[in-house]
Amino acid sequence: MVHIMAVRKKTSKKKAVRKKKAVRKKKSGWGGRRKGAGRPLGTGTGPSKHARINRVVAMLSNDELKILQAHAKREKLPLGTAAYRIIAQALRRLR
Repeated sequence: MVHIMAVRKKTSKKKAVRKKKAVRKKKSGWGGRRKGAGRPLGTGTGPSKHARINRVVAMLSNDELKILQAHAKREKLPLGTAAYRIIAQALRRLR
């Protein structure tokens, strides 16, 4: 005679992970947001319609970067501004 026994499905026995309580520090009243500080919401004109908001990345070789840096230094411009002016001038020619 064969006995057939029902066996329960084994389930994982994970222990519940308890979150550590944050250590509360004494509030000294310094730091954090201040009521009424800053520009009120909804004021201001927002960005200009001519604002440059699109980012483009160009990879330069060491030689190209040196040329760009020398140009920026001659023109007394930041590197990014010098690069922007070169690209903008080239794009105007493409019109």
